[in-house]
Formats: sequence, structure tokens, C-alpha cells
Amino acid sequence: MTIGRFNIELLEAFVAVAEAGNVTHAGSKLNRTQPCVSTQLRRLEERVGKPLIERNARTMNLTAAGRILYQHATDILKSHDEARLRLSAPELTGTVHVGLPEWYATGQLQSIFCNFVKIHPNVKLEMTVADSATLHEMLSNNEINLAIALVSPSRAKPAGVVEEPLHWAVSESCPLTDPLPLILFPEPCPFRELAFSALARAGKQWYERITTTSVAAAQVAVLSGAGISCLPSGAILDGFKILKEHNGFPSLPSTELAIYTQSKTQSPIVDYLEVHLNDLLESAIAPRSALAGKMQPDLRVV
Repeated sequence: MTIGRFNIELLEAFVAVAEAGNVTHAGSKLNRTQPCVSTQLRRLEERVGKPLIERNARTMNLTAAGRILYQHATDILKSHDEARLRLSAPELTGTVHVGLPEWYATGQLQSIFCNFVKIHPNVKLEMTVADSATLHEMLSNNEINLAIALVSPSRAKPAGVVEEPLHWAVSESCPLTDPLPLILFPEPCPFRELAFSALARAGKQWYERITTTSVAAAQVAVLSGAGISCLPSGAILDGFKILKEHNGFPSLPSTELAIYTQSKTQSPIVDYLEVHLNDLLESAIAPRSALAGKMQPDLRVV
């Protein structure tokens, strides 16, 4: 069987539905009408020669062919977007110093900055990995130009705030009997009070078994079975067990991430990064990203 050539707009519609979970939300994301998205899905299935999505009265699920195409389509769209950026990007020259939270230092957000310097070969990138409190202080002292950091109550809330879920992370070998052994980050980490408040509401006892400034150290401690930690999606590793309400653990509120810039006059590089980074940040913690795990999208009709 010969497969027809793929059209970017048809792939965009398919991926948007796979990520949004329904045609209506996908249309809103793409600024297209629901009938338009449905038509584009049908045209793509005709070109593939196989159904990509199974539909019934309540749910939508990717078929085996749909799962295969989804993996390739995301790569195709990523390359397409990078090509458009490179062709449309202004000529930038100079140095930019950015800050990242540690749990993103080796993940998708770091790759965003690496792609930025690929697109702008005359830009030198300096990167600092630290906790959000340190990044906010460095911004105030004009030691870095831009940072992705947890929203600070002491600073004006910027536009484009993105939420990231928090999870109770543990290994199978860790006992879940009271008092619970906790693996936490020191003050002023906001995860601490969120964890304490949630456990208190659930009537659970705990003690602080390990306190570390390192996300990597906390991850190793969790994997070893030393205790339970409260971690954002970006810090969840393969091998972690996520505890939920049916396990007796209360749900945690989402964290808020935002892009902050220094108080002094910004350079054209920082201006450009700030404008384009918000969409990239949202994409990096969308359900399809590595930050949420390599799972088939759960498609539901709303």
C-alpha cells in the first residue's frame, strides 16, 4: 500500500487532537473550527489508508497506526517549526545569561536553549542552574538576564504563567506506614509547606528523613526507597511510583512557572527570547512532552 504525502496542516490537526483529547479543544488551540479539524483528520486518514482514531459515544483513542504516526508527526512538526524559526529569526549577536530550575537542567527546557543557540550561532549562552529563590536574587542583582523560575509572591506576577503538577513520588520498596519518611528541599522551597499542609489535612504523621538542595540527590534517595518526596512533573523519573488519592495521599496543587527578566535595560537577545519562550515553555510541560512521561495520549470527547 502506498501512503500519500503528509501535509503539515493535517499533521498539526492530528497532533492537536491527540494532545487536547477532543476535536473542540484542538480547534481552539489551532484557531480552526471544529468541522475544519474533523475534515483534516478525515483527509489524513484517507492519505494513510488506515483509521488513526477510534471513536465511540464517549471516548476517542489512537489506533495502532495512530500511535505510530503520532510519534513521527511530533518530530516532523518540531523540525518544521525549527526551520521556520531559523528562516524568520533576526540576526542576533552577543551573550545572554539564563537561569533554570535544577529539575529542568537536563530536560526539555534546556534543549530549548540549545536549539536557540543553534538558530543563532553568533549568540553565546551562559546557563546557571539553581533553585528559584537564588535565581530571583540573581535577577535582582542583574547577574543573569533571564530565568525560568517558580512564581515569587514578592515579585510582580508576569504574564504567561504556566502551571506544572506536583506529585508524591516514592519507590516500590519504601514503606508507607506512619510516620512517613520525607525527602525535602530546605527553606525557602515552597514544596515544603504544600507537602506539610496536604499531609496534615489527610491526618498523616511524618518526619523529615533527608533534606537536600540537590534535585538529583532527592531523586536517588527516592529510587533507593529512603522516603517520599514532593516533586514537580519535570523531576519524575522512570521507576518512580506516583501516589494518588486512592493510595491515601491528598492531591497537591500545581506549581506556577514564569519567565522573569532582569530589571536593567534588556538586550535584543533577551527581548527575542522572552517573546518566544512562553510558547516553548507551555509546549515543554504539555502532556505530550517527556516531562509527563512517554504515554499514549488519553483522548476523551468533551
